[in-house]
Amino acid sequence: MNLVTEMSAPLNTEARRVHGKSWIVAGGLVLAVFLFATQWYAYDTTRGMASPYMYYVGWSCLMWGLAPVVLWLGRRHPIRAADWKRSVALHIGVSIGLSTMQVMLEAALGWRRHGLLFQSALAHYFIQHLQLYLLTYWALIAAAQFYRMVDESRSRQLRAARLEMQLSAARLTSLRSQLQPHFLFNTLHAAIGLVHEDPEGAEDILLRLGELLRASLADYHANEIPLRKEMEFIDCYVGIQQRRFGERLCVERDIDQLALDLAVPSLILQPLVENAILHGIGTHKGNDVITVNASLNGHGLVLEVRNSSSALADAPERLLSRGVGLANTRARLQELYGEEQSMQLLNLEPRGVCIRLALPARQLSSSAQ
Repeated sequence: MNLVTEMSAPLNTEARRVHGKSWIVAGGLVLAVFLFATQWYAYDTTRGMASPYMYYVGWSCLMWGLAPVVLWLGRRHPIRAADWKRSVALHIGVSIGLSTMQVMLEAALGWRRHGLLFQSALAHYFIQHLQLYLLTYWALIAAAQFYRMVDESRSRQLRAARLEMQLSAARLTSLRSQLQPHFLFNTLHAAIGLVHEDPEGAEDILLRLGELLRASLADYHANEIPLRKEMEFIDCYVGIQQRRFGERLCVERDIDQLALDLAVPSLILQPLVENAILHGIGTHKGNDVITVNASLNGHGLVLEVRNSSSALADAPERLLSRGVGLANTRARLQELYGEEQSMQLLNLEPRGVCIRLALPARQLSSSAQ
């Protein structure tokens, strides 16, 4: 049912747009009829030879009555660079034919109304109105040509935006599919290392891994989730690592309560915490403290993950492009937020490393939550 609704929505929108255009064109033609009728009525009135106003309305209807046909021809046979000679020749012939027909019809009406000779009426209206009919035809063709160009430009922009959205979604899906096997491999490796030394610990890791995978699959199609849910995921992940490192690993949280309902990319913090553990307590003896911070800064949300036992071994820009976790995090932020985000890697004093993410602060819709 949802698929049918999603497929029919663009069709309904297009139908409404076409219906709206029809009313605009009809209203414009009616306005043109009365404007031209009023102009010619006022002109003849100043010369003391005005006919009843409805006569001018009828003449104006004769002049603009073929406008829908002309507009249709302009849309059906546009003047394009590839075949402009054929299109221009067609419109020249049609414009002369329609204008001649209108002049002859007007001459017949004038002959019946004023009792003039048909040849005299034809000569009079041919001299007076033929150029006006031709000018009207080509003005309508120009309007149809201009609208076609605007409509095609808008269609190209819509197609480009739709393709860009589809490409971004495909990239995000690819990045997440790369991230999850990486995380899964590392966690299974940790469980295998405890199978003989600490069977209960290995079992606990596998149970927590099951919870993590269940939560991850539940939000697999969501690009963003509330920070509150992301922190629940981090708690499960930290439980696995604390089972592995024991009392050597301490994890602290400093989360602004106002930030808990804000949108963050799903699974955005897990690779950062993993990286902090890997390059901290994972490579150094002794204890380590991992700190996860979330705070509001003006109109932005700032997320930080710190450790207290490592130091940057290379330039931050090169480090951010290495490894699956940091490289994928950076790519996902770029796809989701463009220039509204930033990612920094900083040395702390006296020792430690901080990775800082700056995102736009925004609430998720109730349906997304």
